[in-house]
Amino acid sequence: MNETPSTSKNPALRFLSRLTAKNWVAIAGAIAALVFILQNRQRVRIELLFMDLNAPLWISLGAVLLIGWLVGRFSFRRR
Repeated sequence: MNETPSTSKNPALRFLSRLTAKNWVAIAGAIAALVFILQNRQRVRIELLFMDLNAPLWISLGAVLLIGWLVGRFSFRRR
């Protein structure tokens, strides 16, 4: 293998060196989403069809983020 001594000893550096640009964009997007969620903590009223509920905005945003991630994860067709 062509590993430098510093990366061969440290598994964290080895892991970080294997990340692609696509991985870094996904990580940056997830961090931005989390910061946005954490900055919006007030309670909001949510209306969905016949349901009406009050919840903290961060829970609502987190749920939407999770649903979007699940849809993206399971709608990807493997080659």
